Amino acid sequence: MSNPPGNKKGLVPGVSWQEIVAFLSLFVIMSLLYGFPDLIRGRGSWHYARETAVDCLFMFISCVSPWWLHFRKLAHWPLKKRFWFHLPTSLIYYFSWIGLYAVYNPLTGKASITGNNVLVNIGPNLLFYVQIFSFLHIYHFFRERERQLKKEKELSSLAYNSEINALKAQIQPHFLFNTLNSISASVPPEQETTRELIAKLADTFRYALYVTQHEWVPLYEEAAFINTILELENKRFGKRLQFEIGCLKETGNIIVPSMLLQPLVENAIRHGIAPNLNGGRITVGFERADSKLKVTVSDTGKGYAGEVQEMLSAKGVGLRNARQRLELLFNETLYIERNHPTGMIFYFYIPIQHHVGNNGLNN
Repeated sequence: MSNPPGNKKGLVPGVSWQEIVAFLSLFVIMSLLYGFPDLIRGRGSWHYARETAVDCLFMFISCVSPWWLHFRKLAHWPLKKRFWFHLPTSLIYYFSWIGLYAVYNPLTGKASITGNNVLVNIGPNLLFYVQIFSFLHIYHFFRERERQLKKEKELSSLAYNSEINALKAQIQPHFLFNTLNSISASVPPEQETTRELIAKLADTFRYALYVTQHEWVPLYEEAAFINTILELENKRFGKRLQFEIGCLKETGNIIVPSMLLQPLVENAIRHGIAPNLNGGRITVGFERADSKLKVTVSDTGKGYAGEVQEMLSAKGVGLRNARQRLELLFNETLYIERNHPTGMIFYFYIPIQHHVGNNGLNN
């Protein structure tokens, strides 16, 4: 019972009702198989049913802690390491089961658990533990395999769409740049600001064309592109838009997916700064967090009146696409929080991969 991103909520977050029923059914079936000899010997059906149900419940409760450790808390461990970890967790399971019966027996008038009972029952119970967790590991393996195949299919579709978009973007690109250069040349010297805006606009088109051929770029190129966009928007909003791009320091050569920040910055401008009478400030920050890069885009604009998580399911595709890319490429998610006193904060983590060589725009 793994916890893949985007799973629908059941009784337990990330675990569907179907999984819970299957998990309980596994214990019921195994308990019936172990208790089948008693049924053949003709013991009372009510007594048999009650004791089977109790034993099934106790085994289920005793397995919860080992299951949580192996398939939730330590799911990132290699399978070999988790295999050896079953040695202590099997003892956790067994002594939890013994402890439950140590409480249950006196309450129902049965004899207390003795040392001999502990020794006699350890073999069948550990065998039961091995069988249960073998089924769980097999289930987990096939579910992870299905998730991986689905992810590969989605990535393949994403790559195909990117290729189509790249082909579309390459249709007469020089016509666009030549036209912008002609416009820039026709601007009189006293309107140097206009000439600079045209040059920055050409830079954004050039970068957009560049990334159709480069899925990954060094962070300093992505940050420079975001800085150019914000400079252009600053000319549109004037004093209503202030912005700051954090210092890259040692993070500049880290490889990141191209155009990953653009929808977050665009969202901050469109839904944070634009509708706010006094505008606001957009801050883009980068910092190392152990073996990952943390990227933050925050604004002090209007904010969002509804539930924060509803933003990911809104009609706009920008945030949804950014989250989808993070999940497909890194199995990471996009976090959203409210900024104080106003505005929103978006941040995510990606594994650190360093840029090798110089394949930037200036090649």
